[in-house]
Amino acid sequence: MSHPLMVSDPEVRKQLQLAGLRFMCTRAKWLESEAKILGVRLKNGTLSSREVDAKLEEWGALDLVYPELMRE
Repeated sequence: MSHPLMVSDPEVRKQLQLAGLRFMCTRAKWLESEAKILGVRLKNGTLSSREVDAKLEEWGALDLVYPELMRE
């Protein structure tokens, strides 16, 4: 049984995959830039640890910083 959203044309599928990968690369560069800004502000004292934690949580990355909190 095929998925209702499956793209059966191999060339169209490849183009969609390439577009998705380009998006991921762009998003990764944006995230790196934002993380550097937060790091500089935290180091300079213009942003609190609580504010950084809130941003990390917003990005879904809090468990990367505090993996012990994610254990059940």
